[in-house]
Amino acid sequence: MTDPAPRDDDGDAERRDIPTPWWQDQYDVGGLGMARFFAWAGLLLGAGALAIALFAPLEGQALRTVWIAGFGAAAMWVPWMAIPRYRREGVAVSRVVPVAMGLGALAILVAIYAFVVIWAASGGVMLPAPDYWLGPQAPAAPGVPT
Repeated sequence: MTDPAPRDDDGDAERRDIPTPWWQDQYDVGGLGMARFFAWAGLLLGAGALAIALFAPLEGQALRTVWIAGFGAAAMWVPWMAIPRYRREGVAVSRVVPVAMGLGALAILVAIYAFVVIWAASGGVMLPAPDYWLGPQAPAAPGVPT
């Protein structure tokens, strides 16, 4: 097998003094700008996922918790992509990254608890939870004390 022919653009933009955009580095995978973008986007996703997990009207539909857990997983995955970019630049990982991942993990935990609450309520066991997590209760028959 022969060696590939040398190329003109070897990817070393610093040596050639060609500026790279903030979202790229010499490997075209993103530099410090993309790391910061992923960290802050993950923080927004984490805050949104946690807000949805706490305040979404689930109405007794357990599959809605799957969507919440998915948003929580995305809120953990996006800032996770920032870590190698920070390390490649030789910069300490931003504190936003673990906060965003923690918010995503909290959203997943709340979604798991909401699923357990809905599942337990289907069997007649009432766990502490907001009313909007459970479906509307059937009205009592008139004249029957409850």
